Amino acid sequence: MKILATILTCAPAFIKAASQDYARHLELSILFYEAQRSGKLPANNRIYWRHDSMVDAGKDNNVDLTGGYYDAGDNVKFNFPQASALTLLAWSAVDWKDGYKEAGQWEYMKDLLKWGMDYFIKCHTDKYVLYGQVGNGSLDHGAWVPPEEIDYKYPSYKITASAPGSDLAAETSASMVAASMAFRDEDPSYADILLKHGKELYEFAEKYRGTYDLSITDAKGYYRSYSGFNDELVWGAAWLYRATGDKTYKDKVDKIWDTPYGDLDPDKFLGSGGPISWDDKKAAAYALMALTTGESKYVEESTKHSELMVNYNTTPGGLWYDSNLSMWGSNRYASNAAFTVAMLASTMDANNSKRKEYVKFVKKQIDYILGDNPAKVDYVVGADPSSPKAVHHRGASGSKGADKGPSENVFILYGALAGGPGARDNFKDARDNYEMNEVALDYNAAFQGLLAFLIKEGLNVPDPKQTWDGAWPPKEPKPDVKWDWNLEADEPSYMSGAPKIATGSGLKCAKWCIDLEVDSSNVSVQNVWGGKITENKGNKFTICSEYDNGYLDGKGTSQHWNFNFKKPNGGKGTDILPKTAILYCNGKEHGDAYLVNTDGSGAKPYGWTAGTCKPTFLCDGSTPAPSTTVKKNTTTVKKTTTTKKIEPTSALCYGYKCCETCEVQYSDETGSWGIENNDWCGIPDSCNEQDDEYPTCSINTEVAYVDEYKWGIENGEWCIIKEIPGENCVCKAEAQGYKCCSNSNLDVLYTDETGEWSVENNDWCLIKKC
Repeated sequence: MKILATILTCAPAFIKAASQDYARHLELSILFYEAQRSGKLPANNRIYWRHDSMVDAGKDNNVDLTGGYYDAGDNVKFNFPQASALTLLAWSAVDWKDGYKEAGQWEYMKDLLKWGMDYFIKCHTDKYVLYGQVGNGSLDHGAWVPPEEIDYKYPSYKITASAPGSDLAAETSASMVAASMAFRDEDPSYADILLKHGKELYEFAEKYRGTYDLSITDAKGYYRSYSGFNDELVWGAAWLYRATGDKTYKDKVDKIWDTPYGDLDPDKFLGSGGPISWDDKKAAAYALMALTTGESKYVEESTKHSELMVNYNTTPGGLWYDSNLSMWGSNRYASNAAFTVAMLASTMDANNSKRKEYVKFVKKQIDYILGDNPAKVDYVVGADPSSPKAVHHRGASGSKGADKGPSENVFILYGALAGGPGARDNFKDARDNYEMNEVALDYNAAFQGLLAFLIKEGLNVPDPKQTWDGAWPPKEPKPDVKWDWNLEADEPSYMSGAPKIATGSGLKCAKWCIDLEVDSSNVSVQNVWGGKITENKGNKFTICSEYDNGYLDGKGTSQHWNFNFKKPNGGKGTDILPKTAILYCNGKEHGDAYLVNTDGSGAKPYGWTAGTCKPTFLCDGSTPAPSTTVKKNTTTVKKTTTTKKIEPTSALCYGYKCCETCEVQYSDETGSWGIENNDWCGIPDSCNEQDDEYPTCSINTEVAYVDEYKWGIENGEWCIIKEIPGENCVCKAEAQGYKCCSNSNLDVLYTDETGEWSVENNDWCLIKKC
């Protein structure tokens, strides 16, 4: 009995968390940030349901504010919390770089930072001008649409010398200076650019003082600066001191640090009793100065705060919990509390007993979040079958309202850290449960850094390969569309039907459109149920579903709609036969297209090649990011020229553009490569096609898709539309003071009465119409 009691007493120490695969969760967390991207997305976008959005951000003030990240489940770019999140992420990249490298995520991490920093560079339009928000909180929160479908205004807001924002300017400075350190060894030129902006922004913050929410008043209802700006002034100066070694910045830290503020003074800097947050940077500055200098006054303040965090209240299951803060985003605050503890632990000797205590505390918080909790929930979306499936997020929901559509989100928001449990470890996975199921940039920031820390500490325990439905990456890379016409001829002149449509292999469509062509002219649509007619041209029709009405779940569940066509003038309904049907998954504007076989036997990609990054599935998680990919060595190139038998390119996945010609300069295991405009480009798949693989279309065949060629469909099969170069091409750009685009296949970014416009060589150009 005594032996049994001893075993029971010791047992909890041997119970493994639901997952201790910190590397896998780190990979997922980076995916969350990719899902939050705004602007024109890169060619290797791994989130198939995300597309370009806010491509004219800043237009209201004649500035380019594209890029950056949407804040949470909404479509506003709040720069204050965005900068705070990016500072913590950059800090983790500087001090826990080995953790990212061991997880195989360093290239992606640099890309994450660069996407944010490039945006901040755009926001800093003049020495004392900084844009701090794109989008109006009230307008945005009053709508529920994905960012690609915003139909309301998204104004841009700024701080200036006459309308200052010391907290915003200093936090943005801190993020850029921290990121400069992350890029210093591998891209010193870019690091210099970031440091220059960081210095100017800190000068702006210090010279023209005030809280930013008095200048950008719309932010007050969402991210009010409760703690003032003293903490950001110390925080920004601390980063500049670490990056430059310039003692002037240390003096700026000490000026505020050593001031004897009263206990009730809102500007009091020392003695913080809470964790860091998007608003409060005091404890972060304690740890940063302790790490940078090792001086006793900084170490003592950081240690005092860490002791408070380690011995704070917890839920019964062990999650750090504050009754005032943690009601909204408890996982976030637990991660924030542990982050500064981990940073202080990084300064300690490996055999220090206090260090071991701190690492144990950090590990406990992360293991709880990953499933070692009473609710048995892994709070990282897409990490485990137990993970939340209905986080509060417009784009992922696939619905037109938080309380509409399927109870589970249509799309998996991989890597998002859900808000977290209540004080009793209770959790409710519901989209309208903002307190527990919100996601945001700042939720993941400290959490992701701690994952890198634990990996660096050698504590990562790989999970078995994830094979459950929805695991990353998707199990089946091929699209699967099934169709049943279910037609019935109603004499004398009607044809009715109730087509059934379904998708498998995880291909989810929040909404869909069908281009339908019948093999008969002079047909009219009498009625349509379950869809909406958006185009009606002769014997061609486009019918679209709407959000929350018959979405395709990727599991083979059939949805149907009904139609009734009429053959006038005494024609027979039996003459109205289906000719072609094209399904656009997730809508016609952004969705990928599938040519549905008219006999209902299946479908195939329409206008793109299955297996590339472009279409419907997330790309392989091992693919390098474009801004960090190392270019191939041109000195080893052997020149060959061919237009046939070229292996399909991986150019889109590897971050390069596709070549406009088929001239091969180099081939390796990833495919064939050419050189255009002094840079590598991937030989497109079309170069691998035999000349006789596709027939030439008949004259006047309608263009169905455009890539390197113009494509049409005849008799249910692809054909190439041949045309005489330059014949009937119209371009009147010169009259507007612009050039015509040299490539007529560029994406359309703007349309007016002159025509369709795109950007080439960093300037507007008019696309030729032929």
